[in-house]
Amino acid sequence: MNGISVEILKEWSKLGHRSAFGESIIHLAREREDVVVVNADITTTARLVNFKKEFPDRIFNVGIAEQNLIGFSAGLAKEGLMPFAVTVAAFVPMRCAEQMRMMLGYMNLNGRVVGIESGCRFGPLGNTHFAMDDIAVTRVIPNFTVISPADPHEIYKTVFAVAEHKGPVHIRLTGAPGFPLIYPHEFDFKIGKAIEVRPGKDVAIIATGSVLWEAIGAAEILEKKGLSVRVIDMHTIKPIDVEMLDSVFVENKLIVTVEEHSVIGGLGSAVAEYKAGFEKAPKQIMCSLGDSFKKIGNYEFHMKNAGLIAEDIAEKVAVNLDFLT
Repeated sequence: MNGISVEILKEWSKLGHRSAFGESIIHLAREREDVVVVNADITTTARLVNFKKEFPDRIFNVGIAEQNLIGFSAGLAKEGLMPFAVTVAAFVPMRCAEQMRMMLGYMNLNGRVVGIESGCRFGPLGNTHFAMDDIAVTRVIPNFTVISPADPHEIYKTVFAVAEHKGPVHIRLTGAPGFPLIYPHEFDFKIGKAIEVRPGKDVAIIATGSVLWEAIGAAEILEKKGLSVRVIDMHTIKPIDVEMLDSVFVENKLIVTVEEHSVIGGLGSAVAEYKAGFEKAPKQIMCSLGDSFKKIGNYEFHMKNAGLIAEDIAEKVAVNLDFLT
């Protein structure tokens, strides 16, 4: 994998996660002839136009037929290719969960399902276009790996990492244009291995996806109040990094999970499920999109309304400081 310059990463940050993925997959395809892209009539929307120009015989449009998207991709994987099936996260996996389960999960094929605009980024389009349950759906399918990168550089790293990974993968992309660049320089990325962004002994904030930036902001607010706050990038939700969680359970006094997903079945659930096996473990607070359909509104409205901005995350911690007594 060739490195990527800070200047390019900053440009991808301005353009958003779709462009970060669309350009990253070009870099991968230049190195691997088995990489192909399949999409459900969103070549332009998913920022795959440049890929089509450079590799016109390695991109396939199956139309607005997400179930066929998965079946077609599974066939390509069965023949030894590495398909990246790209479409809107609100439609995949929910619309084609059975195909993902049987054609990719059960067959344990090397298909990569990429959901763009996960969470509430398509705010003005309403609940038909909100992807608040995609982690829950794919996490329950055996053999699937679920990854939610936090910034353009981690998207780039994810694309290359899954190319070396065996079995089906769901890549969940979040973040609006202008989403912050958290990792401007080279860093170590491994599937299933969380990254400690900053150390801390009192509170451990565990985040996944672009909302990691808000978690970092919350940590900075809380540290001004005298708390020692650890921030962890849990980019891989399945398999979750149990070694990191073991460390958190021993070293920290309060756990806060942060995700742009339903409170049910996502990162918070994954942490709680593992924590249930311990007799003594810290209290856990879940910051999420909750368990409800949402009103129509822009992205900033939804993030604020769900309490997923730094100030609100910090406030949720501030009212749960009984662990210090």
